[in-house]
Amino acid sequence: MVEQKLQRYGPLGAIIGIALVLISFAVHGRWASTDESAQEIADLYVQNQDRVFIGSWLAILGALSMLVFGICMSQRVRETGQQLLGMLVAGATLIAVAGLAVDSTLRAALSIQADNMSPDAMKTIHAIWDAFFWPMHAGMATLVLAIGLAALSSGLLPKWLGWIGVVAFVLAMIPLPTMFAGIILSLVFMVITSLLTFKKVGAN
Repeated sequence: MVEQKLQRYGPLGAIIGIALVLISFAVHGRWASTDESAQEIADLYVQNQDRVFIGSWLAILGALSMLVFGICMSQRVRETGQQLLGMLVAGATLIAVAGLAVDSTLRAALSIQADNMSPDAMKTIHAIWDAFFWPMHAGMATLVLAIGLAALSSGLLPKWLGWIGVVAFVLAMIPLPTMFAGIILSLVFMVITSLLTFKKVGAN
């Protein structure tokens, strides 16, 4: 019963995960800049402890939702006979989710320990958190690429969507302003993939 429910509704994990992460950013409130002084950064976290913690909690829930989506898509890809791409989907999902989990943990630490850490210590952790994006970013881009390649070589998803996945990966992994276009395109890709897979599983 649980297995059937996961197969049926698991693909929606991408939509739920993206929504939760975006909401977590909104709840977090103003993001401190690493250019600000240590005292200014510390004051911001002290004044917004609850918001930052709730934001980190929502992001963790989003990561778990993305985990369900990724593992479900891994199974779907492997069912088409593409075992290596299926494993790549699973591996990329784990990297992305682990990156988001560490990101959320650093945010939680800054909120929970806001009253106990020195401003300099808080600025150091904040700087680490601010620059800690490659695992989540690269994992998500690779997830999109793997699903896109699977779509191009099978009937898993429309081929036009597969090409969007390939383009999204290329744009996202170039360290230029195009990176942000790649991120947006990746999110659109996952939402469409989520809806189409959910519809296809329901039809079967």
